[in-house]
Amino acid sequence: MNRVLQIHVEAEGRASSPLHENEVQHERAAFVIDRVKTMMRQEQTSYLYRRFVKPPPTSKYLHEDPEDIARWREKICHWTYSVVDHFNLSRKTVAVSINLFDRYLASQGNRCDGSLALLISLTTLYIAIKVNETKKIKLETLTELSRCQFSKEDIEAMEIKILTELSWLIHPPTVLDFIFHLLKFLPPEVEMAERQQIFELSRYMAELAVSNPFFIEHHPSTIAFASILNVLQLEMNGISIPVVHRHYFYQCLERELGFNQSRPVVRFVRNRLVAMVYSSPSSKTLDKDCYDDNTTVSSDQSMISTSSVSRTSSKLVGDRSRCNSTDTRSSTKSSSSSKRRSYPRRESFIQPASD
Repeated sequence: MNRVLQIHVEAEGRASSPLHENEVQHERAAFVIDRVKTMMRQEQTSYLYRRFVKPPPTSKYLHEDPEDIARWREKICHWTYSVVDHFNLSRKTVAVSINLFDRYLASQGNRCDGSLALLISLTTLYIAIKVNETKKIKLETLTELSRCQFSKEDIEAMEIKILTELSWLIHPPTVLDFIFHLLKFLPPEVEMAERQQIFELSRYMAELAVSNPFFIEHHPSTIAFASILNVLQLEMNGISIPVVHRHYFYQCLERELGFNQSRPVVRFVRNRLVAMVYSSPSSKTLDKDCYDDNTTVSSDQSMISTSSVSRTSSKLVGDRSRCNSTDTRSSTKSSSSSKRRSYPRRESFIQPASD
């Protein structure tokens, strides 16, 4: 047999052997672990919010109340979600935009007026679209969104200021990135449909966290881990993963990446996320007695009044017809709705996260 052909046949034999498949799976697992560790280093160093915080200015905007800025920020978040939904962009773009907004505002002492806050948000959205989307939005469109309050030159000038102040650190790891990668550690016995549901529900909490300034100083990895824990342990939307599979998942995350569900900060973030879910606009139609304001995460990582919370979460997301179209980059697409959504748009868990 020709030596080249023999090598080719041997290579084909190795490619189809169980041993080779195990090697491929090991390489993929090693890649995911390395990717998550890299993102964790980024959130703890280059993109750490505290690195950008500077003292407030001594003369300008002294009359501005931090609570006013928090209200502007919430309105800006909702407006940004509306814009990306209108243009059928990824909602991850909102997380990137708000991350840039928060870090730049911190570099200015967290002081500004409403007009400047709008200009900053327009510009950070413009930057986020450029780095996170294949579909681009023209500057003229952004000026129209501001009702011509700002010109193209205003946005371009602010873009240079933001990029310079942030040292061009414009690719922050997001909560959605962590959720996507962490769920890969679920055991193979968990069906893809269940994985998709866990992804969607965790993503729902991640999107709520974007608009709440409480989470600004918390690492995206912590928020992602807390979101997944809530979905699994509250059995939201009827999801019921066997205990042995959940423990396998938790042990893998702790062994490979150091995620520990007993950490106080994880329980604290979990409680805040649960409170946000049941105070969000999409839960207004729920029975008020289904959620107990005193619900907290106990030391053994179980939830008080789990049955009532589970019933509430099932009502919250039980009807999947409320979900709108997928992201333009998703592998599976559904028909879009012209009505304003109260539940975050469905994106495929199978879809790879953007760099």
